Amino acid sequence: MGVPMVDRCCWCSLHIGTLIIGCVYTIWTLLELIGYCLIVTLWPLGKNGQVSVHKYAFYITAAIVSGMHMLSSILLIVAAVKRLASLTLPWTIVTGIITAIYFVICLTAISLVLQDTGEILALEIIAICACLIRTCIAVYCIVVVHSRHKQLMEEERYQHAGRIYRAVSTD
Repeated sequence: MGVPMVDRCCWCSLHIGTLIIGCVYTIWTLLELIGYCLIVTLWPLGKNGQVSVHKYAFYITAAIVSGMHMLSSILLIVAAVKRLASLTLPWTIVTGIITAIYFVICLTAISLVLQDTGEILALEIIAICACLIRTCIAVYCIVVVHSRHKQLMEEERYQHAGRIYRAVSTD
């Protein structure tokens, strides 16, 4: 079973959709990266005013992941502009891994909320729904970018097919 294919992205072509996805994800990951860097520099304190090593390590890791996602999103923009199929793969792989992790986090959070009888369930449910919506949107974006990848591969195959030199028989 493979990734499903689409012919269009919402109301535009796969080319424009891939370009929009690349731009939106670049801006989104840049904002995430700035947020994580601000948290690491301004708020790494734990109890008693000491630097919390666990928070520090978590936000450094999150910043590194956001940075990798931003770089792959920039490559996706380059792939869309230059029409290079191979540059769509890093974004697809990185986004697929991050989306799978988000989905596992959502499932874990759902099980924890169902077990908990706390008073802050409304806020937790909103966070879980936001995580699930982000996961669904990311899956759709992966399908669009993968479809564009396949479309570019077909275009490249047909472009190279016309360049083969065949000697013409003069007999």
